[in-house]
Amino acid sequence: MAWNAFEQATETVKRAKRVLVLAAENPTQDTMATMAAVLAYLSAQNIQAEGVIPQANLDKIPSFLPVRDKIQSHFSGLSDLKVTLDLSKTPIHELTYDIKGTKLEILLTPKSGEWSAKDISVNPGEDRYEAIIAIGFADRQSLIAAFREPMDILLRLPIINLDHDAKNEHWGAINLVDLASVSNTEIALTWFESWDKQKIDERIATALLAGLITNTNSFRSPSVTSKNLDNASKLITLGADREAVVHGLWRTRQINTLKLWGRALNRLEHDRTHGLVWTTLSRQDILDSGTTEARLDELVNELIAFVPDAKLTAIFVEHDPFTTRMALFAQPPFSASTLGRALGLDGSHARASGAIAKPLVEAKDHAVETLRLQLK
Repeated sequence: MAWNAFEQATETVKRAKRVLVLAAENPTQDTMATMAAVLAYLSAQNIQAEGVIPQANLDKIPSFLPVRDKIQSHFSGLSDLKVTLDLSKTPIHELTYDIKGTKLEILLTPKSGEWSAKDISVNPGEDRYEAIIAIGFADRQSLIAAFREPMDILLRLPIINLDHDAKNEHWGAINLVDLASVSNTEIALTWFESWDKQKIDERIATALLAGLITNTNSFRSPSVTSKNLDNASKLITLGADREAVVHGLWRTRQINTLKLWGRALNRLEHDRTHGLVWTTLSRQDILDSGTTEARLDELVNELIAFVPDAKLTAIFVEHDPFTTRMALFAQPPFSASTLGRALGLDGSHARASGAIAKPLVEAKDHAVETLRLQLK
């Protein structure tokens, strides 16, 4: 009988001497939790694994997540370089090396005689990793682009593509893609259960619960199903620390983040006739608050919690004087991807986002009017 995708993923990592787990720059809380859970679970299975989030500020990884020391902001080395010297005719007496600026100099001294160029060969060594788990990448190009430099390893190793987003193109050698899941941690839970549920300890269960909590806004989202609640119950039974997650995600918000949210809530506008809520943030708002990037998903979650009866929730963020980023959330039965198509947005049924090539105020007015016409 043919293996399903979860069985294929299990066999692939079991055969690997070391696994590389990747996430994109500025990952969501769900993505960070998924990476931590995967790394901890592989460790429990005695499989060596390391995680990389490019350019990440590792201090911002929540303290309740396990094996944070296994997550790095850069690659420590993808493969070796193998230098071979034929000693059959001329044995070696001494080897020394020195680093001068950006160059390594190796000095080889023979016991007698001398070597020629044909006695030396230089070849690529073995890859340090034998499998890759990519979390939250819609396509292979986004994976390659995330690391800002050519890396052949991304083309020659088997990649397990783990994602719950509707935009995912099922591009991996193995695709753990489930659009019915509300978080990547929920997919990881299914994988771990199909492999060996007994290896899910309290730390792993806590990380898995974190993704569920953050992606459902503490289970207040209208997209929550009985399956999500059942999975949360399983994780609590396995020892997940819900209080640690809630405290780590919401009760320890930095002042600059709260300032940004405060400005977003202060500018909140509500069209009760059409059930539409929106707000704007300028580039100056982001700079004044001390944040480096406006996280649209988190801001939308706050707005949803503030006005839970809104049919559509939108946030507009000034990217530059001529471009505005927009995020849109739709309550059932409305579809964000359908309504956002006229604005060039891309996404799933509940969420859509994208860039509008207009200044902030102009983009906001255009988008609001377009949505009003569609809601009529």
